[in-house]
Amino acid sequence: MRTPIILIRDWRSTVAALETARAQGTSPILVTPEDAAAFYGAGYLAALQERARREFADVDFTLIVDCGDAPGWALACLRAGVKVISMTPLNEKVADIARQMGAELVRRPS
Repeated sequence: MRTPIILIRDWRSTVAALETARAQGTSPILVTPEDAAAFYGAGYLAALQERARREFADVDFTLIVDCGDAPGWALACLRAGVKVISMTPLNEKVADIARQMGAELVRRPS
C-alpha cells in the first residue's frame, strides 16, 4: 500500500487524518501548507506535533513542516522541537544543524 501524503492545516485536519490512518492501519506523511512556519509560527507547529504524538501514540506518522526558503523559520522550528522540516531550496547548513539536533531536513513531498 502506498504511503498517504496528507495536507494538514490545523488541529481538526490533523485529527481527521490520524483517525483515518488509525482506522486503515496506514502510516501517513502529514505535510503543512507551503511556508507554514511563517504564518503559523514555530511554537504552534511544535505543539501540534506533540499533541498529535500524545493523542495518537498508536499511529505511526511523520509530520513535515514547510519552512519555505527561510532559514530563520527553519531554525525556529528546530529549536521548538519540530523533528522534520522542509525547505525550498534545501539548505545544507540547516540540514547539518537539524542532524545535530536529532531532526531532519527533507524535500517537500508532492
